[in-house]
Amino acid sequence: MTRPPPMPPSMPPSSLSPSPEGAESAIGIAQQAAVLGATLDDARAQAEAGVLIDLAGLEDRVAHLCLAAEALPRGEARMLLGPLGDLVAALGPLAAALTDQQKGREEAVAAALAGRDDPHTARQRAAAAYGRSAGPAGPGLADAGLAEAGLPDDSP
Repeated sequence: MTRPPPMPPSMPPSSLSPSPEGAESAIGIAQQAAVLGATLDDARAQAEAGVLIDLAGLEDRVAHLCLAAEALPRGEARMLLGPLGDLVAALGPLAAALTDQQKGREEAVAAALAGRDDPHTARQRAAAAYGRSAGPAGPGLADAGLAEAGLPDDSP
């Protein structure tokens, strides 16, 4: 005969009692919340590093946890206030990191559209490849050959 696993100190013995068929235990829900919280922390760190993250399925996972918690008896559900509260607290820093990431991307796009020096614009790459100056300094040495080759001059 095997003995049940030791109880965590914060869980009373009733949380280990069998749940109705198909229902999850408070311990199982708390563990799922902790795993999801770690996932959110990892996503925040990746977003802060500039990595695009995929949050597909997040809403479904949270909805599942909430429905499972609602199915518990009131006393057991109260024990989940801490784990679910930690999960909610992890959403704030993730949201801030995603907001900062989006703001940085919007600023980069605005800078490129405004014609600021951006080494990745097609015009500057082409100018560098053909030896033309991309700035307003005037025609480069390669421009002299454009008319001779029958190519249009696109300088202002």
